[in-house]
Amino acid sequence: MLKISAEDLLAKYDSGIRDFSHTDLSQINLFEAYLPEINLQGSDLTGSNLAYATLSRSNLTGTNLNQAQLEKTWLDSTLLADSKLKEASLIGAELAFAQLIRADLTHADLQNANLQQANLSAAHLIGTNLSGANMEQCNLSQSILIRSNFFRASFVDFSGTEIHPTTILPNGYPGSSQ
Repeated sequence: MLKISAEDLLAKYDSGIRDFSHTDLSQINLFEAYLPEINLQGSDLTGSNLAYATLSRSNLTGTNLNQAQLEKTWLDSTLLADSKLKEASLIGAELAFAQLIRADLTHADLQNANLQQANLSAAHLIGTNLSGANMEQCNLSQSILIRSNFFRASFVDFSGTEIHPTTILPNGYPGSSQ
């Protein structure tokens, strides 16, 4: 995997290059970077800072974003299927229409995130904080929900999902299988 710096990535992006798939970008600082429609498929962004960045309509399929800082990041209509987002901070992130199929969001923080019409089918939501999230028409079917927090999340539809008793429902009560 080729490792490149933030400066090199931004310069190449500004010159019209969009394909940075299978690139080592671990620990990179792209705070407030404007990178819509970038291809980071299979890249390593472990521990990176992408807070307030714009990655709308991008391809992050199979990307490692473990422990990444993604607060208030625009990830709307982004492909994140099979991505690793363990312990990632997505507080207030814009994830409307995002595809998070089979994504691992174990211990991720999505407090107040917008997940309207996002697809989280078969996602791992273990110890995940989704309190206050907008989940209108969000697909959670076949997701793993253990010790997740949905307190005050809006429009949550648990259809096709088994809710572990340790999961906190939007009303603050513990869950049970539906």
